[in-house]
Amino acid sequence: MLSVGMMAFGGVALVAGNTHDLATRLWSVGFLMGGGGLLLLLLRGQIPVVSIHVGNTIILGGVACMLCALAVYAQRPRMLCIVALWFFASVVLFNVAASPLALAPMHVRVLIMAGAVSLSQLLAVIILSAVQAQKTQVLNVLRLSHAALGLTFATRFLYILQTHTATDYLSPNLFIGSGISNGLFFMAAIFIAFVQGPMFMMLKKERADNEAFEAHKQLADEVASRWDERRLQAAHLEDARAGTIEHFARGVAHDANNIIGVLQLGYGQIADQVKRRQNVDAEALKRMETALSQARITTSGLMALAGKEPPPLADVCIKTVVDEFASMLESILPRNIDLELATESGLIAYTHRGFLISALFNLASNARDAMPRGGVLRLTTQRRNRLPEGAVKIGTQLSGSVVDIAITDQGGGIGPEALCRLFRPKFTTKEHHGGHGYGLYMVQGVVDRTGAALVVDTALGEGTTMHFLIREIKQR
Repeated sequence: MLSVGMMAFGGVALVAGNTHDLATRLWSVGFLMGGGGLLLLLLRGQIPVVSIHVGNTIILGGVACMLCALAVYAQRPRMLCIVALWFFASVVLFNVAASPLALAPMHVRVLIMAGAVSLSQLLAVIILSAVQAQKTQVLNVLRLSHAALGLTFATRFLYILQTHTATDYLSPNLFIGSGISNGLFFMAAIFIAFVQGPMFMMLKKERADNEAFEAHKQLADEVASRWDERRLQAAHLEDARAGTIEHFARGVAHDANNIIGVLQLGYGQIADQVKRRQNVDAEALKRMETALSQARITTSGLMALAGKEPPPLADVCIKTVVDEFASMLESILPRNIDLELATESGLIAYTHRGFLISALFNLASNARDAMPRGGVLRLTTQRRNRLPEGAVKIGTQLSGSVVDIAITDQGGGIGPEALCRLFRPKFTTKEHHGGHGYGLYMVQGVVDRTGAALVVDTALGEGTTMHFLIREIKQR
């Protein structure tokens, strides 16, 4: 019954088990070999010598396979060497004792087998003691079954040893002793063996279920963490967007207040003069006209940033634009800054007039602010066949003939740290002087959307030149 049961269990487990699960396959093969070895021992009357030698060797091999299965499951590779040493010693010792040369008595061979199996169960308990991550009732039952089977064979070993030393009577059967002791031994061995088989499979299933649960939990935690991270990123993005809008609104409001202040002052002067029936002051009208021009420039700059479609470009006379821009520029320059103008006539560029004036106005404003102690602001135009050298270049890689509109100041130059962030939004070196950090950002928007280029030539202590470069249109 034990032989057939072990072979049936091993066969079913081997066929139904996972082909990639080494521990399960070793455990199944161990039960198959154990059952096959017991079957050969039952047939010892027909082929006595071969059955006893081969049968016991196969049984020991089956036990070794089960020990290897436990070692693989417990992830204790060093125990595989100890199991191999146990198997080799047990097989050699038994076969030498059972060989015709030694002719060891029956009780000696039984003692060897009982001792070998008892020692194997001790190894099983030692291997399972290393399983720390899975403290469950199934694992405890499996440990207890190996300990009980080892104790059963140890008791058998001691009983036979005591019987042999007490009397000279030796039973001719394979297992020596009274019928009651043999019956108890076989009942215990059969019961424990049938307990061990499914317990190991249940232990593996329990581990697989735990791993699946942990994987599911980890996946759920990962998904929740990603959702939390996305919500946090969305919140940060929303805060950053709100901060950008607030910062930008403050800058636009600052520029608008300056324009409105000039218009309000001019309107007040004109209204007072009209009320007194006096001639209207031309200077007041000029200041109001300049303020309206600044408003138009600011609006153009905002359109350059806000729009997605490319603006309509056209042939623009550079001298006309620069002269108009210079007249507006003179009204915002302080008395300690002189404007020098050098324009080359006949230059036609393919660009957007309003965007161009907006970009030049922002570049000139920065040049003015770079000279708080005064100096000369130069505005020059010329034709170039190659781009000028500079520390920073943005925009289109132009080739051929280009128009260079250069704005030069005599300020302190731009340092390396500021150059790296020069065109970033909200970057300004004039926090305490009304700077909002969108002037050069607007210039970059104009450059990108009109197919222009900008080269920054600067050196500390030597001032800065901003080259605004546009593709030239040859006159026919």
